[in-house]
Amino acid sequence: MKRIFAILAATATVSASILFTAGQGRVMAQSAAPPVPARASTAPAAATHGVSVYICGHSFHQFIDTPLAMLAKEAGFADHKTAGKFFVGGSRPIQIWNTPDGKNPTRTALKAGNIDILTLSPHVEMPDKGIDLFADYALTHNPNIRVMLQISWPLFLASPSTDWISVRAAFKSYMSAANAQIGNINRRHGKAYVSLVPVADAVFKLHTDIEAGTAPEIRTFRQIFSDDAGHAASPLQNLVTFCWFAAIYNKSPEGLTSLDAPRTSTSAATNRYLQKLAWDVVHGAPVAPAPAPKS
Repeated sequence: MKRIFAILAATATVSASILFTAGQGRVMAQSAAPPVPARASTAPAAATHGVSVYICGHSFHQFIDTPLAMLAKEAGFADHKTAGKFFVGGSRPIQIWNTPDGKNPTRTALKAGNIDILTLSPHVEMPDKGIDLFADYALTHNPNIRVMLQISWPLFLASPSTDWISVRAAFKSYMSAANAQIGNINRRHGKAYVSLVPVADAVFKLHTDIEAGTAPEIRTFRQIFSDDAGHAASPLQNLVTFCWFAAIYNKSPEGLTSLDAPRTSTSAATNRYLQKLAWDVVHGAPVAPAPAPKS
């Protein structure tokens, strides 16, 4: 499928292929059929029990395991469990899928059939065949599984020369392609079990608030990154984790204190703001249902 990075290349000072490397690129959607809505990933009703989560992906995603567990347990989901994690820097789902079985713990874990949620983090290209392969395989071994995709922010987003108009246009196309692919998967299986966690939307909203001076204690957009490439510093790691908590449990993270300083370097005031931002972005969009209660 042809990428539409060219819309950035003509205007952005950072090359399009680099700009979306660790986050997501943009490509044309391949299906004109109306997709099953999949943009966000909250469940239709708040969860009543913890879930077993397997985390799979690149460096803009893999850090959520411990803080997500902390939030879940604080919120009363004592049976929340990190079932495993497979981190491959700069990876795409198809690259992880193509890792041989002997070196691929993700397929081994899915085959056991006791994972409630598989997370994936697309990278550069969409559609990504690995999403279909993982979704099909996961459902084969657990009919109640949910597959959730993190849509991340582009690389080098904090550069003062970033062309935000082009970035947002590219992101809109990428989201359209992601929703088309997920809609096709959900239609193929007759159930809405694959969905998105719109982390990039939260990052874009945070940028707007920082520019307006309304983000508590965050004075510059660069402050949320640990390096120029765009890896997450504490405020952004927390925002991503709050989005995941909201998406998995359909419950606002507002008021949870597990990630407040000194446990992270982000203050309570900033976290309250980030929690509301995450909930506002994730809440209310159509999504995959919560897993059934465990017997």
